[in-house]
Amino acid sequence: MLMASGARSSTPQLLLLLYAGCVLLSMSRNAPQHLVAAANSPFSFSFDFSTISISRLQDLRLEGDAALHGKLVDLTYNSITQRIANNNCMGRMAYAHPVPFYDSITGEVSSFTTRFKFAIGLNVGGSNKEGGMAFFLSSYPSRLPPSSSGGNLGLPVDDGRSQVHGTDQFIAVEFDVFSNTWDPSGTQDHIGVDINSVRQSVNTTSLPTFSLNGSMTASITYDNSTKMLVASLQFDDHPSVGPIEVSTILPDPVTSLLPPEVAVGFSAATGTSFQLHQILSWSFNSTLSTHAGSDAQDTQIKRRRMTTGSVFTSKSGRKRPYACDPTNVLTYEYYFHLQQ
Repeated sequence: MLMASGARSSTPQLLLLLYAGCVLLSMSRNAPQHLVAAANSPFSFSFDFSTISISRLQDLRLEGDAALHGKLVDLTYNSITQRIANNNCMGRMAYAHPVPFYDSITGEVSSFTTRFKFAIGLNVGGSNKEGGMAFFLSSYPSRLPPSSSGGNLGLPVDDGRSQVHGTDQFIAVEFDVFSNTWDPSGTQDHIGVDINSVRQSVNTTSLPTFSLNGSMTASITYDNSTKMLVASLQFDDHPSVGPIEVSTILPDPVTSLLPPEVAVGFSAATGTSFQLHQILSWSFNSTLSTHAGSDAQDTQIKRRRMTTGSVFTSKSGRKRPYACDPTNVLTYEYYFHLQQ
């Protein structure tokens, strides 16, 4: 009898718990679905220019002398005739949409990894070379600075005594084939980390002359827990030159360097010498969800309804392509992962 009485007295509590569970389940189903997906989905994209489709070009912003040619992107002129006619040249390729760098509400900064295959082609048989290229993060949208040819690498120009400020601020890893007057003494080819100044690199690794020539693979990572930025470079066409690294700890607070949403991409420039700067493939992965920076990214995604990728229907939970119902955007959880 005592057991039966205990069971009867617990029945209302069980019913209350069951009711509360149903309410919570209903609330989760009715929540804004794109926010649910964003919270669980880190930001990423990738491009393989040997197989890129025309529809993917809307995800790229090309500036200056940059252009898509066949299975690669030339950041500077790929014709010596064009270079002679225009003397110095400079160009940029950036991701066309804002990339979350930190959450303006929580202050959480993204950890990210980018990997890209690229090539620098120097004038065959020539001894002259000048300029180079860089991977950069800057204010969104990307804007190619005027008069940024030669050793400025298509990045904002400073006077060598003070750094750039405001919307000109940037973080970059440079791949420089020339020793300018502001570079460390004795360097020729080198890679370096630049923060708001090309002429005051915070760290530089010197390389044998003419080693930045041919096909290479680079990986750049940033760890938000250690604030360490590390760039590694592998020489695909020069196996005798071992992989090298350059690293630095970014200033604290990192949020003072750039806005919550940034542009990411590549810049390059030449001087009076002709050389190629080509991007063959590129991937970018971030730990910060797209909604963390602001709602602007969600707006961009909703407008680009025909972009390749996948969504989840809130009713079935099954993956379907964006194009299955591009008009009913409110019934989808967005999983923003661009695919080739």
